[in-house]
Amino acid sequence: MRKLILVALIYATQLPNNALALDTTQHKLPSVIPIKTAIESNMMQMRISGSYDPRFYHEIADKEGVHFGKCMDVIFKSKLDSTVLIKLECGTLLIPDDTSVQKMLVTKAVVFPLYPKGAYRTRFYAMCSQLHNHAPFILNTFKIGGFADTNLVKLAHCIEKTYNQNMLGQHAVWAYTDKVTFEDLKPYRADSNSIAQTIAILDSAHILTPLNNNPVPEIIPDCTISLNSYLVYGGLGLIAALTMTALVLAFGKKRRDKLIA
Repeated sequence: MRKLILVALIYATQLPNNALALDTTQHKLPSVIPIKTAIESNMMQMRISGSYDPRFYHEIADKEGVHFGKCMDVIFKSKLDSTVLIKLECGTLLIPDDTSVQKMLVTKAVVFPLYPKGAYRTRFYAMCSQLHNHAPFILNTFKIGGFADTNLVKLAHCIEKTYNQNMLGQHAVWAYTDKVTFEDLKPYRADSNSIAQTIAILDSAHILTPLNNNPVPEIIPDCTISLNSYLVYGGLGLIAALTMTALVLAFGKKRRDKLIA
């Protein structure tokens, strides 16, 4: 074994410098290119759509993954002669061609390999950002938009960092984008336990929404005097009794004065 290692070292030292440089070049990582740059440079053909296909049965009752999780599908076809990496950033919005479908928020950064003249297909993480619009499916196509607003990008990064690519993260997104309450989220499987965890995500991202902002209402002192009805009626009865007693005593005294006279 030691002889083999020695022979290898001798062989390596005898290689010309340009051969070593060529080997290093061949094994270096491909360039990483932002996806919008790749689109603008016409490096590829691309189709983004929802990943859900209603023709196939999904055992999860609420179709988990339709509007969160790996719910987006992408197909690339390269026009290049070399391999490059295409990066899609967390916090990017995907804009639907059909305006009745929700805008999608990318919740995990992903790097796609673009092979020379080759095709590539995969799915990636995103969440719906408009509660009352339709969830995407395989026939809904999307374009790459810009970044969401600062808070939504911050929330997307928090979801990525805490691995909340689930119902809890989706409810946190809707809490910000749609100002939802607990009641609004109940049809989407929310309960008191899940809401507490969703609030923890929002608090962790330092984002205030109606869901995690429930200030104690200011108590204004009531200056009016309220009397118990029993006390009121009891007091009136006592007054009546005292009045009757006074009248009886006055009437008795009057009779006694007449008799004496």
